[in-house]
Amino acid sequence: MFLACTLGRKIHTRSCQINVEDRVSAETTTTSEEIMNTLLVVDDEPDILDAIRRLFRKRYNVLTAQSVHDARLLLEEHDVQVILADQRMPRSTGIEFFCELHKTHPEIIRVLFTGYTNIDDVIDAINEGHVYRYISKPWKPSELKLFISQAFEHYNQQKEREHLTQQLKEANDQLEAQNSKLSNANEELMALDEVRRVFMEVISHELNTPIAIILGYVFLLQRELGEDMSAMSTKAVDRIVASSQRLKQISERIFQMISMESPDHALNIEPVHLREFAMDLHNQVEPFLSRRNQQLMCQIEMVHDELEADYDKLLDIFTHLVINAIKFSKDGEKIYFRARPNPDNSNEILLSVRDHGVGISPEDQAQIFNIFFSTFRTAHHSSGDYEFNKRGMGLGLSIAKKFTQMHHGRIEVQSEPDRGSTFWVYLPIKQPLEAPAQVN
Repeated sequence: MFLACTLGRKIHTRSCQINVEDRVSAETTTTSEEIMNTLLVVDDEPDILDAIRRLFRKRYNVLTAQSVHDARLLLEEHDVQVILADQRMPRSTGIEFFCELHKTHPEIIRVLFTGYTNIDDVIDAINEGHVYRYISKPWKPSELKLFISQAFEHYNQQKEREHLTQQLKEANDQLEAQNSKLSNANEELMALDEVRRVFMEVISHELNTPIAIILGYVFLLQRELGEDMSAMSTKAVDRIVASSQRLKQISERIFQMISMESPDHALNIEPVHLREFAMDLHNQVEPFLSRRNQQLMCQIEMVHDELEADYDKLLDIFTHLVINAIKFSKDGEKIYFRARPNPDNSNEILLSVRDHGVGISPEDQAQIFNIFFSTFRTAHHSSGDYEFNKRGMGLGLSIAKKFTQMHHGRIEVQSEPDRGSTFWVYLPIKQPLEAPAQVN
């Protein structure tokens, strides 16, 4: 007796998987906790069938058939994972039967008994019937047990691979569906963003005309009446001018937001001397400080006070920050502007605006730089310019953040309710030689 080993030519094998409900026949012995796989043995010799049944009855549900016809009938009634068939049988060979099974039951693992002595004939027969393995007659029980065990293991591995492949396919289908939804949502967001941009641009431009007309008529009215205007008329005209200026500022801020998002926008970089800059900043906010009887204290702690920046945008950043400090500090308070080297980075300058005002709540601090965010407390919103603790449209800090990012810098806030706020602006001393930084 001998065991067939590795063949000289490639043997093609193929098997698929299905969900199998294991069944136990009356010929097997098993417990309620053990469910056996099914082995079908096809051979025209009853003694061989009986020997194999006795060999495997404790491990598998063993079905036997003396002909291909009987095997077909058993396949209609039972779920079979492995078939062991003899090559030489009346009316049909094992290979012919396996060729048929490859089409009707491709998932079943096929093992062949053969008495062939010519290796080439064995290879051709196995390839033709898509056989998983062949066993030469006569066979050893230990070797047959090993082959059949490996056949069932192969079946289970194939089944597991098919299960994992199906899971992967379902996951990919779900991922594709989610990607499609995200793509559609992104397109909708882009469309909404374009609508928002166009709306803001139209509003910004369209407001300028009526504002100019109002201010023009106010000028004519003042020139016509001159000193003959009553106190009430003067007060009314002043209110008209103030409201028109307020509306003009809103329009300018909206236009600033639009221009920042333009892809062809660039910075006008030039040397900025911080001591001169502090004087210009003070002059910029002086009327509003006087109105609230407040003071802006400027402190420059640098030997070389020069940095590279867009002067106008830098002035916009700190004008917005100081005006916020004015609005959220009480009358008579002091506001502090400070410039010094960044102790953690010698290539940066640290600029700050500090006040002792009402502070910012922790929940608002995460959103104060978002466009149009002023606070959730709508009672604090006001169309007035600098009334204490009154909110505006929520554009100032958003503009300050975006202008800072365009300078490859960052802006941070530290604040406690009723104890004031400090805004920190970190800017590089020299701007990198590259495209303007991306803003968000």
